[in-house]
Amino acid sequence: MKHLLCIALLAAGICSSAWAQTGIGKWRDHFSFLTTYRVEPANERIYVQGKLGLFYYDIEDNTINKLTKTEGLTDAGISTIAYDNKTGYLAIAYTNSNLDLVRNDQVYNLSDIKRSDISGDKSIYSIRFRNDKAYLCCGFGVAVVDLDRKEIADIYRLGVDGTPLKVNDISFFNDKIIAATDSGFVFANADQRFLNIFTYWSHDSVSALKTKKISKFETIDDKIIAVVADSSKQYLYTSTNLSDFERWIEDDIRSVRVSDNKIIVTQNDIVKVFNSDLTLLSSIGNIDWAVMAANDAVLHKSNLWVAHRWGGMIFTPYNNPTIVYSALPASPYFDDNYKFLPVEKGMYLAPGSLLGDYFLNAQISLYKDNQWTYLKNNTALDTCYDISDIVVDPKDKNHLFACSWENGILEIRNNTVINVFTDTNTGNAINRLEFDSYNPTRTGAAAVDKDNNFWFTNSMQNRSLVVRKKDGTWVNFETNTGSEEINTLMIDSVYNYKWFFGTANRIYVHDGVNRFAYVNPNKGSKLSTSKVNCLAQDHDNEIWIGTEKGIKVIYNFSNAFANGVNGSESPITCNNILYSEGDKIEYLLAYENITCIAVDGANRKWIGTATGGVFLVSENGTEQLLHFSSTNSPLPSDKINTIGIQPNTGEVFIGTANGIVSYRGTATYAESKPADTIYAFPNPVPADFNGTIGIKGFTRDALVHITDAAGHVVYSTQAHGGQAVWNGRTVNGKRVASGVYYVFASDKNGDNRSVAKIMILN
Repeated sequence: MKHLLCIALLAAGICSSAWAQTGIGKWRDHFSFLTTYRVEPANERIYVQGKLGLFYYDIEDNTINKLTKTEGLTDAGISTIAYDNKTGYLAIAYTNSNLDLVRNDQVYNLSDIKRSDISGDKSIYSIRFRNDKAYLCCGFGVAVVDLDRKEIADIYRLGVDGTPLKVNDISFFNDKIIAATDSGFVFANADQRFLNIFTYWSHDSVSALKTKKISKFETIDDKIIAVVADSSKQYLYTSTNLSDFERWIEDDIRSVRVSDNKIIVTQNDIVKVFNSDLTLLSSIGNIDWAVMAANDAVLHKSNLWVAHRWGGMIFTPYNNPTIVYSALPASPYFDDNYKFLPVEKGMYLAPGSLLGDYFLNAQISLYKDNQWTYLKNNTALDTCYDISDIVVDPKDKNHLFACSWENGILEIRNNTVINVFTDTNTGNAINRLEFDSYNPTRTGAAAVDKDNNFWFTNSMQNRSLVVRKKDGTWVNFETNTGSEEINTLMIDSVYNYKWFFGTANRIYVHDGVNRFAYVNPNKGSKLSTSKVNCLAQDHDNEIWIGTEKGIKVIYNFSNAFANGVNGSESPITCNNILYSEGDKIEYLLAYENITCIAVDGANRKWIGTATGGVFLVSENGTEQLLHFSSTNSPLPSDKINTIGIQPNTGEVFIGTANGIVSYRGTATYAESKPADTIYAFPNPVPADFNGTIGIKGFTRDALVHITDAAGHVVYSTQAHGGQAVWNGRTVNGKRVASGVYYVFASDKNGDNRSVAKIMILN
């Protein structure tokens, strides 16, 4: 579970730490930890809650260690965390009401609430500990977990007549157990044996908070400190009993915590530390490079530890807050994902949405050399939102264009936005929409052709296809797409045709000069569909189409404009694929809503779906090779938004509704001739290695033979694209002896030969 990532001790800026190269068939996650929500001290660790996972900072060795579904947790999507110093348990509550208990890096799952038939709200809002029990504050009341037996020991329903009542927080004060609800406090004798009987509980009916929404509260010495919602603000109230509450702080409150026998109050842009008698000890605002944008804060071992809104976790010496440090795992800027763009040794992430009302900051993340980096902030980013596609200049890898669904096309050089193209600086090649006072420029997709011209779609226009020629001039083309939202563009590698589509059940094709037509996805199909979701061209120059009812394929598009009338229906046919499973024959993935398709180096198709996870099918689609879902893999969701495959490593990046993960596939992209150097990894192969050995750099689909030093063949296989895999065993399944093994490869004609060596240690 523990993975050493980096020492994230920066006097300025945010850590973008590195990972080691992952093995073939292995997973890793790429969750964003720029926004964190809660910090939990645990002796020499500080646990930090992100949206989809958490990490802990090790105070002794200054390392960061992730705890996610990929690292062994049961789920993704965290609602809250809490740590019990007495038992050493970390409790992790998920948004789906699942619960993990972690101690000594062992994970114990309690799915009782998630699986229960309790009606209504089952969410877990906060967690408290007492006497070897965890008290879960839930939408239906309080669930008590016996930590020794790791089971639900009791349920308290605190509503009138024992009905469910949402509990936001719970605490123990003097001899009472007190629950905070949306309608005041509910309390009982803490040592009463039968608290599952509602008559033992009393509802506050006299204090100033008797009808108030109390979201959080703490107790210290003889005081109760309550966070109370009033209209759109949060306020702090204090009392020495449950009757006489006085408003203490009249401002927005993000959290209140008690640690080191002090009260830490987190507000919008400041953290205040009070003594137990409410005396203000310090106010900590902006420090050095960091704006104090805190969600939560605690004191521990002379430091103030802060869950930050855009800096991961930051911390500073409490008695001398003149410098601030940042700690977070390497992560993309957002968990949101709309489209990947694979590049040499890297992967760009366009995080935007086409909903039109999302307004996600126009940040782009780049994963390269095992690190995540982002665009440099400037004023251009303040006016652009929802990046939906990216295209890189083939002649300059530091020069790219990005489509904004709100404000045109961004030109980026060296990680900085240098231009924003709209109707004002493209000679009206790009046009705005007229929605009363709201006039967005809807640019949804981008591609570059073989002549280095950059093509874009400008949605809801009759001239929705736009080009920026290599000389810098802009031109648009008639497409007859009217008010349709055009959000996908692909340029084929055979005829340089531009293929694009949107919300109508049509695929448009344009030659980039003066011919255009549309393809009917149901022409030639045995299964009628009503929506096109994605397109991908494979290595055989076939175009694969994802619909709401499975896959279709265009096998030949040479006659795209044979009908001869611009804007008419093309004679191109879209064909179903018959797939057999035992005695059952049906159309490929006919019961799945296909959201994305990516083609790997072996011409196999990775297919994402709206509800069924990810499928890997053979080159022609007639064989299912893999199926990953949230139940049989680290996928955090079965809703897949986008898939991108890194060509050099074969790593498959999968964007889901709950963030990004990646899987190291067996296929890499290959050239027509082998690379100058064929290499294997790991090499040498250590004695305790039981994984898959990758050997890459071959010509496409090479025939590979592995021999011992005497020339005896111990294993033969065929490369997937440019990579072959070997488990270090003979064809009979026996692990080979220690020594040097030779790899010989060639294409099917015996040409394009290559040789490598692998050292095996046993």
